[in-house]
Amino acid sequence: MENLAAYVGSRIRKLREARNLTPEELAEKLGVSRVAVNRYETGARKANQDTLYDLARIFHVSINDLFPSTTSDNNSQALIDIYEQLLPNRQKYVFNYANKQLVQQKNAYSSKIGENKHIVYLYGAVSAGTGEYIPEDEDQPEEVVVEGNVPDHDFAVRVNGDSMEPVFNNGQIIYVNKIDKAEVRNNQFVIAEVDGNFFVKKLRLADGNIDLISLNKKYPDIHVHSYNDFAIRGVVII
Repeated sequence: MENLAAYVGSRIRKLREARNLTPEELAEKLGVSRVAVNRYETGARKANQDTLYDLARIFHVSINDLFPSTTSDNNSQALIDIYEQLLPNRQKYVFNYANKQLVQQKNAYSSKIGENKHIVYLYGAVSAGTGEYIPEDEDQPEEVVVEGNVPDHDFAVRVNGDSMEPVFNNGQIIYVNKIDKAEVRNNQFVIAEVDGNFFVKKLRLADGNIDLISLNKKYPDIHVHSYNDFAIRGVVII
């Protein structure tokens, strides 16, 4: 798995929420700060072995429950073995079914309904100014109809605010690739999370510093400090 810290962080958050613990309460049980808990949950900081054992004890689970299962790998090999034993006409049936499932999965994010119209599913909003929450994939998205080209994307969000004008306008729909599918480079437009708030900004990396740039100079840039909970959640498709 490319980003194990992010996976473990997601498991920590889900287990915490399942037990109705706030970040502050979990931090107290672990003997760390709330900021540390947030870093664990976002994958910005890896929990050491002692912390992982403490988390397993607090959540009453095995430490293995914090990590990805290898079952999917076993299932993949089993599926290949079964496929190779099938006659060609049955292999074709399996292939067509799998391809249909893939299309349906992609259509969870958008689908074409006309010559130049698409249904797009919006997963929240990103602020061009003050920061805004993006729901998780399992939350109910907003269904909208858009005209024009819709690029392949992992999720779509709406821009709230005018600090990124003239490139991104207030209310505009933007398309994003998740960070595990896109390379993050200097001067890209990114979806960034800072202390629990989500922004669309231009990323500037220089001299070891991280800055989130506003194109509309009426708004200040955001300088990311070492004490901030910071993560890049996606790269905007331009």
